[in-house]
Amino acid sequence: MNETRKILVISHEASLSGAPILVLNLLKKLKQEKKNFKIDVFLLRPGQLYEDFARNSENKIIVANYYNQSLPFVKRNFRKIQDTLFPKKENREEQIKKITDRLLKNSYDLIYANTAESLIWTIPFYRKNIPTIVAIHELTFGMESTYPKEFILENISNVSMIIAGSNAVAENLINRYGADPKKVTAIHSFVEEKLKIEKSSAVLKKELEIPESAVILGIASSQELRKGTDLVPLLVKKIADHTDIDFRFINLGGSANTGPVKCSKIDAEKLGVQNRIVYVEHNKFPNDYINIFDVFLLLSREDPFPLVMLTAAKLKKPIVAFDQSGGAVEFLENDHGILSPYLDLDTMATQVISLMEDQKIREEYGRKINTRLENDYSEKKLTQKIFSVIDDLLITRH
Repeated sequence: MNETRKILVISHEASLSGAPILVLNLLKKLKQEKKNFKIDVFLLRPGQLYEDFARNSENKIIVANYYNQSLPFVKRNFRKIQDTLFPKKENREEQIKKITDRLLKNSYDLIYANTAESLIWTIPFYRKNIPTIVAIHELTFGMESTYPKEFILENISNVSMIIAGSNAVAENLINRYGADPKKVTAIHSFVEEKLKIEKSSAVLKKELEIPESAVILGIASSQELRKGTDLVPLLVKKIADHTDIDFRFINLGGSANTGPVKCSKIDAEKLGVQNRIVYVEHNKFPNDYINIFDVFLLLSREDPFPLVMLTAAKLKKPIVAFDQSGGAVEFLENDHGILSPYLDLDTMATQVISLMEDQKIREEYGRKINTRLENDYSEKKLTQKIFSVIDDLLITRH
């Protein structure tokens, strides 16, 4: 397939979070391996990864009337585009129609959209018989925080193919929302083959004032109810009450100005564990921090197949998560990690203490999950699956 193909990649945002990082990695692979693809990028919102997306695309457009930057799309500056696309009186549906009408003039051969939020933007292309792929990572909470359930039921099959981020996501789309099983394929999230570590463990521990002998537990997460970050102080309290082992818990994510972090700090102080928890703000180097964890915890109430979990596996960290929480279950089952009963912090604390007490068990779990990652969830294998979906749809179109 050497004929030039025009592809539009849509991302809901360019933030330093799992879904944008995943689609950016895929975009880089497409640019490297699909030389006949001419790729445009359409960001619904900006973020720290904007420049990275820009370097890997032919053209850029940002749907955000507060992002003050010139863009080379349609050869006019962003302010003019902004004024054209966002008259003050337009509602969301009118904006979507106006922008997609403009994009339809570019005669794209395929649309690849990332996250459920982008589904509504792909429907106009689908109705014009342009192949559309929507990569959905969300489970119930994420889906219904984005759209009313009625909208999902009506539109979930108005797409050529859905790439579900895990088996749990695929099953939820089919069973809860009536997605056409023939249009759903589960292709798990993946992590880069080589992870960059900027700072050594010794340097980072010194910066964080963590004793070299201390056991380090931690999470890496946005600070929100779905991610279970509100559970950190209480879990730390339960662990501290039942072991004399010196430990620190790194809470990586959010910022000091956000409500969840402020609340967590207040809880930690009231529970008397403020000296056990190290709060690290969201930054561009999460791998450095995960690299010094002795145990990686996933406290999510619901998570499809989080990238940070795969990063921990890549770094050979034992992983503890809740049962019934989504993709972590299929990743950790069969003794590849530890699954605690849903929201049972007493049991989780006991399991974590057992890991803290035995370095060999930690290393064994780290080795097993790393082997599983390399064998079943390698970047090369999973990107090739996505490429196959893209190629099949392009062949069908032509």
